[in-house]
This record gives sequence, structure tokens and C-alpha cells, in this order.
Amino acid sequence: MKSKAFPVLALTCLAIVLGTGWAQAQSKPLSLGQVNLPVNSVTCPMGFSAGTACFSSTVSCPGTLDIGFTYGLVNRGGTEGTVVFFNGQYGTTVGFSQYVSALTPPKHDFQTVQVIWATPWEDTGSGAGSNVKAAACRPATLLDWLLSQKNVYSGGGMCAQGASAGSAAIAYSLAEYGAYQYLNHVSLESGPVLSDMSMGCNPKSRPLDVCGGGICLTGGQGEWPDSPIYVDGAPGVVSTWTGASGANKCVSGTRISPAQFSSWKAMSIVDGLTGTAADSTFAYPTTSITGWLCGKPPGCTSPTCQNNSAAQGQLFYQNVTTPISVYRVDACKGTEGVEAGTVPQLKNEAGLTAIINDMVSHCSLP
Repeated sequence: MKSKAFPVLALTCLAIVLGTGWAQAQSKPLSLGQVNLPVNSVTCPMGFSAGTACFSSTVSCPGTLDIGFTYGLVNRGGTEGTVVFFNGQYGTTVGFSQYVSALTPPKHDFQTVQVIWATPWEDTGSGAGSNVKAAACRPATLLDWLLSQKNVYSGGGMCAQGASAGSAAIAYSLAEYGAYQYLNHVSLESGPVLSDMSMGCNPKSRPLDVCGGGICLTGGQGEWPDSPIYVDGAPGVVSTWTGASGANKCVSGTRISPAQFSSWKAMSIVDGLTGTAADSTFAYPTTSITGWLCGKPPGCTSPTCQNNSAAQGQLFYQNVTTPISVYRVDACKGTEGVEAGTVPQLKNEAGLTAIINDMVSHCSLP
């Protein structure tokens, strides 16, 4: 999403224990797909910085069409760790250039990987049978190939950062595809926005108290209300990604069937499945997680100043049963611009600075 280097601050480790699930049974992860070989060196598409080495291939996953990807690698062989970036919305554009410049020499010795997809990763391309949880196999498979299988990883921490729908790609990888087994740290900006699509698509969903119950680091600013309902064009793309049509379209305002709500819920990150159907894990004892959520602007009364990203993020974080840190960010740029905001808990430090320092501080082997 959205450069200059910043000195590392000694951030106080303020973990928030949201539960006592350290010994919680782990559900068996869903099956990953495969990265199809060969992975070829290519000319970098527009948006990648000079000096980036780019590589391209396709990913195959069960129940989805093959999807093309390109990743841009900077500082090959960096020893402090590897950070994989997933951009927001469709994931088809390059983002995070300011983080790349801050994490690589001469400031630090991280290796960075910026991922873009040929088409929206969330859309399986299978029409009425579309399932976002199945589509999330794609970023989960690529993340595993880059880091766990050590096709790019070169030492230090195994880490990932995402914004908006990119944060959802990482959350799916943790909750459904076993990425907690190797990821050391993740940083999630403005989301995950696909935490509960049944609430996001229900025009009657009530607002949530984001950071309610003291589960966030707010610098004394406290909780705020936010609606989980999708706005600003999101209902249309969610309908496409989930195969919903006609009266069952997301936030259609007409009578959505109970079966459609059940379908949205089952393919969400927080899917509510139990018993033998359970496939989600929310205990990550060896993965540190930091979340960044935009607070409600003073006088905000419409979706143009606040969208669903904070409420949807709350739905994920309140289910995580191991220690995490979630920060309130004020004065965001637009509805999701945490990087341009300030962090009350950190003495109103600039959001970009705080997020960079967080990654530098936590992207390391246990």
C-alpha cells in the first residue's frame, strides 16, 4: 500500500493475552497446493523499485483455477530475516516500497519479497462454486514455498506483512493453512477484512465496539464503534468472490437466504465450524502478531470516513487465544491509511515509523 529509514526504537513488549489457549488442540490445516516449476526470472512489472529481481510462475490449488504470480526480491541473502508483503484489494499491484527501503541495506539486512497476482487471488474463477477460503490456498502455498520450503528464505526471521485484503491472506494462512508452524512474526494493517463475511454481507449487522474489553493498546483513547458491513464497492467484489448472485448478493438489501449466510460464514477466517468440520486454529504460540486498526475520526458519521476494516479486524483478534498486540491508530489517511496516522500508545509516533520498528524488533527466530 502505501521512506526514509527510521532508527529502531526499543518498543515495550506489551502483549495482550486474549485467552488461555496455549494448550488448545490444533485443527489439522487444510491442504496446500503447489508452486509450478520452473519459476522464471522476468523483467519486473511497473511499480517495483530499481534493483529488484523479479520471478514469475503459477500456483495450483484444489478447487481453483491456476493463478499467475510475480514476486520481487530485494537484498537476496539478507541475514536478519525475510519479510513477504501482500498488498490490499485484489493483490494485483505493487505496494510497501517504503518498507523495502527501510528494511534493506544500508539500514538493515532483511530480504524483502513483494508479491503481486495476475488476477485477484480471492476469486477462484469457478463461478457459483467460488470459495474464498479455498482461494486463500494460493497465498498460503506461495508463502510456504518462499519461507518454509526455503526456496527464497536465507536466514533470520520468517515474517509476513499485509494490508486490508492482504492481511486477510496472511490470517487465512495462519488459521486455515498451518503457517503458524513456521512464521515468526506477522504485521496486519487495517484488517483482516474477511474475518466474517456473513456479518460483512448482512445489511442488518450491528456495529462492534472495536478494542472493547481492553484488548488493544490505545494510549488511553479507548474503544470505538465500527460497523462490520462492507461498503465502498466491496459488496460487489465479495459477491463475485463467493459466487453469490441475485437476491443472495452481499448487502443486496433483499432477502438473503439462510443458506447463503451459512456459506459466507463457512468460508470466512472466523468460520464458526466445530467438531469434525473444524478446520481453523487460533492459537499461535510461536508466531507474534501485531495489528494496526484505524480509530474513528472525530465527527465521523458516514462510511466515507470509516469503513469496515477495524470491525472485521476485531472479529479476528478477539478469537486469537495466544498473546498479540493490537494498536489503535488515529488520524489515518482515508479509511485504512494507518501508515499516515499516529499511534497514541507510542506517544503519537507516526504509523509508518511504528510499523517499521515493529517488524525490525520482532522479525527474528525465537
